[in-house]
Amino acid sequence: MVIVAAIDDSERAAPVLQEAQTIATNFDEAVHAVHVLQRSELVKVLEKDIEGQDLTDNYEVQQIGENIVSRATGESTLPEPTVSVRVGDPAAEISAYAEEQDARYVVIGGRQRSPTGKALFGSVTQDVMFESPTPVVNVALD
Repeated sequence: MVIVAAIDDSERAAPVLQEAQTIATNFDEAVHAVHVLQRSELVKVLEKDIEGQDLTDNYEVQQIGENIVSRATGESTLPEPTVSVRVGDPAAEISAYAEEQDARYVVIGGRQRSPTGKALFGSVTQDVMFESPTPVVNVALD
């Protein structure tokens, strides 16, 4: 089993990874950091045709996740997590990854939103909580 840390390219990545590493240490599990690109973001990353290549195997795509984890972990002495970058709907991809990896927990960072804000703009954190096949730990952030 693994602990999945769902990260984005924001200041929320560091506390999510830290919490995932704490849980992983307590359960003697590995941490997998997963970042999901939406297709519109992917277009900005890729400027060449990658015919026949799985998008998540592409160096430029994988480097995005590696860079996020590197910034978030800083000079941490904890083991580096396994990094996976996926493309698609964030909540669906995070949940699918957790199921594929037989994850013990998914750790995700949410920000506080009003009920109206959630209804109008959606919430990846909320969707992961509903869709995930495994328990979700929400690191509440402002």
